[in-house]
Amino acid sequence: MTGRSMGLYVHVPFCARACPYCDFDFEVGRDPPIDAFLRDLEAECVARALPERLAVDTVYVGGGTPSQLGPQGLRALLSSIDARFELRATVERTVELNPEHVDEALLEVLVEAGVDRVSLGVQSLRPSALVQLGRAHDPERARRALVAAVARGLRVSADLIVGHPGQRAAALRDDVRALLDTGVEHVSIYALTIEAGTPWESLVRRGRRRMPRADTQARRLLEAEALLCDAGLHHYEVASYARPGARARHNLGYWTGADYVGLGPSAASAIHHSDGAVERRTNLRGLSAWRARPGAAADRERLSPRAAAAEGLWLGLRALEGIELAAWLRRFPVVDEAWVRARTAQQVARGNLEWFEGERGVVLRVAPGRWLWHDEIGADLVS
Repeated sequence: MTGRSMGLYVHVPFCARACPYCDFDFEVGRDPPIDAFLRDLEAECVARALPERLAVDTVYVGGGTPSQLGPQGLRALLSSIDARFELRATVERTVELNPEHVDEALLEVLVEAGVDRVSLGVQSLRPSALVQLGRAHDPERARRALVAAVARGLRVSADLIVGHPGQRAAALRDDVRALLDTGVEHVSIYALTIEAGTPWESLVRRGRRRMPRADTQARRLLEAEALLCDAGLHHYEVASYARPGARARHNLGYWTGADYVGLGPSAASAIHHSDGAVERRTNLRGLSAWRARPGAAADRERLSPRAAAAEGLWLGLRALEGIELAAWLRRFPVVDEAWVRARTAQQVARGNLEWFEGERGVVLRVAPGRWLWHDEIGADLVS
């Protein structure tokens, strides 16, 4: 391990139902086998020879649906993480929750376990949209869950999906205002994405769903940005908005070069080396396959220092405050400022990127209003 900031991601691959748009790694079932799952997580740690008491700065329990484990299952999982890893004094601990699972017993377990942040998959606060998206909760259940989590002193983030067929600007405005009325400090906005092979795709073929329109999605994304920024949240990352002090440290680590260890089916890990090279691995997909070979990797990748530098530009630019060039060049010593300027020249000429003088030197960032082009920018930078 490199000694830089370290994140831990634990993938909980259990859901009560399959959302029609989702292609994440999960299994549907009402009674997740928590004891077996914990044994399998430990087996993965042993098979991969992870150091005992590996120090981590952030912990993120995602899925799937971690709250499907219930209060006692989550207590056992969080206790096992505490026993296996050294959590630094400033650790951020996040757990994903579905609104329908949130009650006082669940929140009590999270607070007692030292969880300081929860992320709720609200997706919408309109009944018709929740039915379309296949969600189990209703708007009132989501509002109560958010209010209860805020009242327990947790830092609360809510996810919204925008641009789904039929969503109008007024509906989005009502969703955003209702979310903010609950006291949440962080909101993540995602355009509905339909991956090949998902149930939504087959529903479209049967005439029971429509595909989202890219132009409508772009409008909804920009409208969401205006609403959230007008309410005092800062658009700090392509998909994320936060009040002061409420940014998601774990997710920022992915974009800013933190090392991370991923445990569980399909979980990814990355180690960054002093010369700039990056090593990654992804676990086997599917609970059964992962359980049979918990230390095996479905995919391994090593990026050369120059390839990692190109990717590092793309990832780093997800943070909309930009890349501080001097600090970034220390991460990638095989390249220099001239290389960066040549690599980004086309996107600067198009108005998608810009250079400016920040408090700590030269900064490269996505130009104001151009964040919708981040994927296009990234494709150019890594080509």
